[in-house]
Amino acid sequence: MSIFKFRKSSAPAAAARADVTISVVIPLYNHARYVEGTLQSVLSQSSPADEIILIDDGSSDDGFDVASRLLANVPYASAYRQENAGAHNTINRAIGLARGDYVAVLNSDDVFASEKLARCRELIHERPGLGLIAGRAGIMDDNGVEQHNGVAIDWLARAYGFLGETGLPQLALLNENFIATTSNMVFSRALWQAAGGFQPLRYCHDLDFLMYAFAHGSVYIDRDVQHIVYRVHERNTIKEDLGKVRVEIAAVIAQALAMSGPRIFSARLDGSDLVAFRRFLKNKGMTEMLCFLQTVLPAFPTRSAFYEYAVDARNADAFRAAVTG
Repeated sequence: MSIFKFRKSSAPAAAARADVTISVVIPLYNHARYVEGTLQSVLSQSSPADEIILIDDGSSDDGFDVASRLLANVPYASAYRQENAGAHNTINRAIGLARGDYVAVLNSDDVFASEKLARCRELIHERPGLGLIAGRAGIMDDNGVEQHNGVAIDWLARAYGFLGETGLPQLALLNENFIATTSNMVFSRALWQAAGGFQPLRYCHDLDFLMYAFAHGSVYIDRDVQHIVYRVHERNTIKEDLGKVRVEIAAVIAQALAMSGPRIFSARLDGSDLVAFRRFLKNKGMTEMLCFLQTVLPAFPTRSAFYEYAVDARNADAFRAAVTG
């Protein structure tokens, strides 16, 4: 499938919410086992997507065939295949093909809550100019069973604990990214264009995009409403290499602090902000690396150039040692 088919809304005005169109983009990579559930969660939305664009990023399994069969009779869906290019490139290509006012990313191993798009349309209607929306993430295991205890649940509780105690959402996300995944983001096309798309990071392109949104747009964290269920399994990309992940995190933090400056704290800029920041630095355990990266950051003309430097293989040994002890 390769012809654009944009859904004409026949929903009532209350559901359509001021003619806001939302495209769902799905990067697919070796998730044949999961993609049917992923797509069904989109197709069963109470407020349907206006467009679905799926791109298979050079998978070696039959996930594209599964997806193509499911989407064959969906008039507003298109599916494509490409040579492997990585998640950020695949998402950017899909968004470039999409035509919606807003974009909802859905990774091919996660699922949307059934009311996600309806809730996002409601929030966009209530808050004109809203740049990015993210909600609460549920956790499921490899078999799709929603989890209520375990390591991932403890991590989310810890992350939300920091947010509740400090009241600083951007700093809390840098402390531990409770948004969890690009699947939890719905954002305006204008924000994506202004950000220069998702940046060349294997593990933290989602966190960088969130930080750009905080620095340059309007962000709403829908803390009490579950928007997605994030699948935790042994093949999650984030589990590949802790050292590389931490280098990317350090680079994103350095960039975020430079972009946002005092906006990362409360309007008071008082001692409680310093207490929260010191706690954050202790939790991350990479203060020396952060100081170094912030010092060299002005040498690079763009975020992309800075990130390419941070992940350059020539610096890997020294940078990994600095963030892993």
